[in-house]
Amino acid sequence: MPLIGGLLLIIAAAAANDTQDVLITDLMKWLRDNGSFINDKLQIRHINPNDPKSPRGVFALESLEEGETVCNIPWDLVIKPSKDTKSQKEKSGESDCGTINAVIEELGKSESEMTPYGKYLLSQQRGYTVGFWSKEGQELFWEMTDNERLPPIWIEESLEEWEDYCDGDEEIDDHVFALMLVKARADYQYLVPFYDMMNHNNGKTNVIHKYDPYKGDPIHETGYEMVTSKPISAGEELFLSYNHCKICQQYYDWFGTPEMFRHFGFVESYPQRWLFDFARVKFDLDWKDGDEGTGEVVVNFLVPPSKKGMDLLKHEVDRLEKFGQRREQSSNGEVPEYELNSLWEYYDALHGALRYALESNATLVDDVWSMGEDWWVKDGTLRAEDVDEHCVRQWKENDKDEL
Repeated sequence: MPLIGGLLLIIAAAAANDTQDVLITDLMKWLRDNGSFINDKLQIRHINPNDPKSPRGVFALESLEEGETVCNIPWDLVIKPSKDTKSQKEKSGESDCGTINAVIEELGKSESEMTPYGKYLLSQQRGYTVGFWSKEGQELFWEMTDNERLPPIWIEESLEEWEDYCDGDEEIDDHVFALMLVKARADYQYLVPFYDMMNHNNGKTNVIHKYDPYKGDPIHETGYEMVTSKPISAGEELFLSYNHCKICQQYYDWFGTPEMFRHFGFVESYPQRWLFDFARVKFDLDWKDGDEGTGEVVVNFLVPPSKKGMDLLKHEVDRLEKFGQRREQSSNGEVPEYELNSLWEYYDALHGALRYALESNATLVDDVWSMGEDWWVKDGTLRAEDVDEHCVRQWKENDKDEL
């Protein structure tokens, strides 16, 4: 029986991959037939061609020059808020109500009426970001992060905002799925086919936006266009930056690895950014000289760390290690396998980041504790009150965990 069960799983996985390949082929044809430009030098394939379970990415079949157009997607193929949704509680733009409703409408169509992009979106895995995990998975995540003392925080925010501002109903699974798709895949309020298939890597970014819709560029006329930012060799993967892109200025200072995990459902590779508000510690991690071949990870503190802050991190490392030991030796109940694997992947990244910081032998000074609430801002380019999504959790002298 175990052999038959395993064989069935392999067959099911192969069938799922075949279905995805067909959906992607249909999507690409539909895009080109409807006025999209997608560079013929590109292909969508598994990151590891020998592993059909590996994620997909966009790869160069031939070399591309700097400034070469990667894609241009016409405005009418982009899923976006309709004009008549803007007045909904005057919050539709802020909370993506219009876009979510547009996705709900698209996914609610019959198979014959649904666009190939809608079918592709419908095929995506459900609940792959932590805000949409099972109750059991979220409770375990909260236990790991000490009830969000460690980042990321506000993992339920998307659902709560959707219910408050958009009259969303979390009892309707398909509507919740549409919400997750928008939060995980949209570029602000826009779901852009093909563009949303490119992966993130801040160390290897080679694709940028040609136009900035948030500064008045008329993308309804120009189309949604991406271009190469440097020469790309045949066989290379095309990468975006989801938080340091040309139009991502509001994310630059604080939106790091924990926030990437909360919003997009994956742990980014190096370079990484970590910000621990309660300890007033902020740093980047990267390979030495940006070269993974060195095998050496270096820590760059963006704000001088303090003894108090490092002691607070040490306290959390000790607690985190006890959590790991306890949970590895016990049953995790009804937590789905995908959520459990994702949780432990984040655990490894979080634990590793804290360890690197503590073992860095950095010079410790107390200056950070005399700074204001915007202590975390790089070069003073952004003030804390300008970033609605960021919460500065001030240290309280009577905190139960004071050291």
